[in-house]
Amino acid sequence: MVAATRSATGPAPLLVELLELVPHPARLFPALFRRAEREALPQIVFSGAAGIFIAYAAAQLLALGDRFGFLPTAVGVLLVGAAIGEVGLYFAGGLLSWSADAIDGEGDAGRMDAVVGYSAWPFLPLLAIVVPTELSLYGDAVFSAQRPEAPLAIAWGIRLLEVATALVSATLVVRGTAVAARLSNLQAAEVIALSLLELGGIAVVVLTILVISFLY
Repeated sequence: MVAATRSATGPAPLLVELLELVPHPARLFPALFRRAEREALPQIVFSGAAGIFIAYAAAQLLALGDRFGFLPTAVGVLLVGAAIGEVGLYFAGGLLSWSADAIDGEGDAGRMDAVVGYSAWPFLPLLAIVVPTELSLYGDAVFSAQRPEAPLAIAWGIRLLEVATALVSATLVVRGTAVAARLSNLQAAEVIALSLLELGGIAVVVLTILVISFLY
């Protein structure tokens, strides 16, 4: 469908490519790599949405609304979440690029940034569904530990939607890494595992520096 649309009218609309990306990542990622060369905004928006959702979920888990109030917490979620998304986009892309080079793949940084950014696109509709739904249920208690119980069907529906989004996004990262680095899916999984090990090592170093700083 995408190929027909592109041949008739030029590049396919972004929405069409995103919808086709989920069932056909190996075919669609090359088109998205070409799009990423022309415009960076879509992958920035998608990674920002993922970061905002992570910050939103963390604010709920930590009940930050009880400490800072609803409005400051909501503003913090938007600002900090967007920053997390953008830093995560380029940091994760850099790690994947380095790891792909380490196992004799093609570690093109631009393509890896596109993999991370476009793999995050399902978080945008997730954010658009979950946040309005929970605001309608909880109001300004959405970040409070005392927020009321949601109807069981809605609560389970939201959890299943979150899990499905995470699984789809993770699958797209693996398949996209395979296409970008010209590796098999198994080798792409190894690239991601190596990147996670690198990330863990960086986290240990940073944590050690922070602990030493506090001690001395």
